[in-house]
Amino acid sequence: MNGKKKALSLVLAGMMLFVTACGGGANNNATGSDGKPVAGGNGGEQYYNSLLDSEPTTLDAQKGSDVYGNKIINNITEPLLRMAEKEDGSNEVVPAAAESYEVSEDGLTYTFKLREGMKWEDGEPLTAKDFEYGIKRSADPDTGSESAFLLAPIKNFNEVNSGKAPVDELGVKAVDDMTLEVTLGAPASYFITLVPFRVMLPCRQDLIEKYGEKYGAEPDTVLSCGPFKLTEWTHNSRLTLEKNEDYWDQENVHLQTVNLPIMGDTNTIMNSFSVGEVDAVRTNIPEWVEKFKDIENVNSKPVSIPAVDYLSVNHTDPILKNEKVRQAINLTVDREGLSKLLSEGFTPPAKGWVPNGIQLDGKEFRDEIGDSFDGLRSANPDAKALLIEGLKELGLGEDPAQVKLTLIYVNNPRVKMINEFIQQNLNNNLGINVELETMEWPILAGRIQKGDYQLGYLAWTADYNDPSAMLSLFKTNAGAVNTGWESADYDKLVDDAAVETDAAKATELYKEADKMLVDQSVIIPLIGASTNSYYYDFVKGVTFSDFTSTGFKTIDTSARP
Repeated sequence: MNGKKKALSLVLAGMMLFVTACGGGANNNATGSDGKPVAGGNGGEQYYNSLLDSEPTTLDAQKGSDVYGNKIINNITEPLLRMAEKEDGSNEVVPAAAESYEVSEDGLTYTFKLREGMKWEDGEPLTAKDFEYGIKRSADPDTGSESAFLLAPIKNFNEVNSGKAPVDELGVKAVDDMTLEVTLGAPASYFITLVPFRVMLPCRQDLIEKYGEKYGAEPDTVLSCGPFKLTEWTHNSRLTLEKNEDYWDQENVHLQTVNLPIMGDTNTIMNSFSVGEVDAVRTNIPEWVEKFKDIENVNSKPVSIPAVDYLSVNHTDPILKNEKVRQAINLTVDREGLSKLLSEGFTPPAKGWVPNGIQLDGKEFRDEIGDSFDGLRSANPDAKALLIEGLKELGLGEDPAQVKLTLIYVNNPRVKMINEFIQQNLNNNLGINVELETMEWPILAGRIQKGDYQLGYLAWTADYNDPSAMLSLFKTNAGAVNTGWESADYDKLVDDAAVETDAAKATELYKEADKMLVDQSVIIPLIGASTNSYYYDFVKGVTFSDFTSTGFKTIDTSARP
């Protein structure tokens, strides 16, 4: 290969740091949320008290997509590369299973050289063949991966993922046990930022064949090859990670134990931080922000997250299949009021699907394209009249009170408040009847994927810094969120933009895709991030240099009081 060898310190300018809620011990005699004593720093075994907001749907790296599962998977599985935060706050790619990589001169072929001596928890070697199998399994339509669309830059992905070509034609192959080669269909400068994600993690074929659908559902159906092992998973209660003594870099893993109780209630989480059961949180709730800033030994920093809260819409529903009905709902939701309700305006109303914080060619994409709602608003000044037009097209008459919709959301008091606000909005301004139904996250996620819903309250965070990270989510074969909507025109816009080398032309293509989502009300964006910082991360007794965006590997609590 003629390409220049890359040192693994590529700075990803503009990428956001996603620090998850996590924590460490305050003293050697601390107790966990279950009342049991846990060891701390200052000479004892190091521990870390983190948390999960909800039960993971699965620990099968290739299948799920939720942040709860990601938090576990990223700590028990070793990617080719990891993302880490630099001192200036930017992110960089750092070595993990791959000690180096090369890129061909044409930007199409990435060759990863794996380090020697890596192995799985059961002693089997970790090889390039495990990565090849894992990536191809993600792309295989039979797997049903919710995040497979992230692999779109890889050669023949669309054909493989749509079932039009065999999996072996995907541009991924193990040249030998220590060499993995990935070939792209077209140059994609952001591809290297996708390498740390779950869809490119290694997987053991023998375990998939042994456990089948049970793989990733219990702690004894997954094996670690990362810095930690999963030793406890009490469903809907807690998970525990312990240091993997066979990890290739175990000398630099300081923690012995990571405790992860499942806490869904925001007040419970914040109070747990206040009393020391959880030692790091993220919040944009003004009352908590002000309270935590006044606590001694608590450090804080503002963060901006490129994410959108939205309503997923089932386009196969007898009522919501009508575009005018969807548009009326989209226009009626009071985003300004929702923003004030949630955070006194800290978290701004969405101006489309792609949030601020996403860049293209070094420019803020949202600033470049403006507010995608402008056209829809100007064309439809009377949302209720638009709704009645849609109802008449459906043969349902002119009385909005005859319309009954159900909005499902995860069981969380704060999320309940949001959905009650939306319910009141639609009831008062459109005259339709909206019923609310709450459930645990795994059940809700299953309902969405099966298309067994009308409206569902969800959120999505960009996985990498490019508009395609958001817009690819609604391509026909993406699979992450089942709306039942398909558009060949939309697919082409996103695909053409992804390979367009002229940034101005790519911006226009992505702009049209974002506008199509809004105009057709494919989904209903509610609130999103901004270029300013609307969240705060708080840690107690340590500095932010102890934390990374990728997991617990670098945490050292030995110096804590």
